[in-house]
Amino acid sequence: MPGADNQVTMNNPASTRGLTALTCALLLSQFFRTCLGVMAPEIQADLHLSPAGFGLLSSCFFLSFGIAQIPVGIAFDRYGVGGPTRVLMALGVFSAALFVCAPGGLTAMLAQAGLGLACAPIFMGLMHYAAEVLPPDRYVPFISRTNALGMLGALCATAPLGWVIEGIGWRPAMAIAALVFAFITASVWRSVKDQGQSLEHTESPAEMVRASLSLLAMPALWTIIPMCIAMAAGTSFRNAWGGPYLASVFALDIGTRGLALAVLSVGAFAAAGLMSGLVQRYAVRSTVLNWTLLTFFSAIALMIWPQAGVVTDVGLLALLATVGVLHPLVMSHARSLLKPSFRGRGLGLLNGFVFLGSAFASWVYGLIAADGLHRGLPDASIYSEIFTFSAALILIGGLAYAFSPRRGFER
Repeated sequence: MPGADNQVTMNNPASTRGLTALTCALLLSQFFRTCLGVMAPEIQADLHLSPAGFGLLSSCFFLSFGIAQIPVGIAFDRYGVGGPTRVLMALGVFSAALFVCAPGGLTAMLAQAGLGLACAPIFMGLMHYAAEVLPPDRYVPFISRTNALGMLGALCATAPLGWVIEGIGWRPAMAIAALVFAFITASVWRSVKDQGQSLEHTESPAEMVRASLSLLAMPALWTIIPMCIAMAAGTSFRNAWGGPYLASVFALDIGTRGLALAVLSVGAFAAAGLMSGLVQRYAVRSTVLNWTLLTFFSAIALMIWPQAGVVTDVGLLALLATVGVLHPLVMSHARSLLKPSFRGRGLGLLNGFVFLGSAFASWVYGLIAADGLHRGLPDASIYSEIFTFSAALILIGGLAYAFSPRRGFER
């Protein structure tokens, strides 16, 4: 990240263009991490995937995304946001095209892993870049608003995507998305140019990796890591498993599923916008704890009534999914606990747990679904077990976060 002598300001038009390009990239990242949900049954049929196979497919994006976080954080500290982001997004253009042409599940998994790598630097890069170009009092509100805006990308991956797929099929629809990815990659390539911390250039890559892993010895981070994983309890339904749930329990077609999943994205958009106001009125930590409790109760309700009705359960599912909107708040809290020279790799480490948690949850949901089918359980009972697992993740994350430090380093 730039040092004080190289710091850009909002008076520089180049910094504004960089923030705009990264914000557009965030919208597209949200689209790609969410798009499997609406077209899950169609992809399962086309690629001949079992529930466990779909669970593995949907986890590939988040697995590679999570694994990439520490190397990306190190690269940000060493080289800045622009270079690593440009390279990985270029890989994403190829991966998006590969997914469109995938003849089977294995190729599709490889493409999803490539897309996960491509999207890995975007949100964290936006956080780093914004920290350099914005004054401290504008940073958290900006990140909260931008995260809310990013939900529009997730919204495009629901009803609009479902309508397009109904008309032209999922492969042509994803080909359009690949072209948009190429355009935004070119924009980021032109607009985001910065440097890393000059001090970090004196460290070898091996030393930086050791320093990154040494952060796991910080007790404070272990009060936050379970919360990072717990976010998957909601985001996995918005990103992948909401579609199969609505199709199997309520027999909704792709158009209706798209509308139902749009409710989840609109709910996330509204919650993200609300967070911007809440953090200005209340502390970040108390906002996270209270909202986590709210989503825990929604998971319990779904566990008890997985087949109460489309309107009721979609509303509860939308509330459950908002646990993922806590991501920027938890990252902002964690950032304050880290020394400035460790913030890139520290946030990379924690962001890795967020997305490895998503990969883990999606994979486990697939295993639960496959086991339930093997035991001959009704679909509603299978998803009751899945919601039980979700509630447990949120409970563990919230309890750990309740012990998190209130204060840390100044920005």
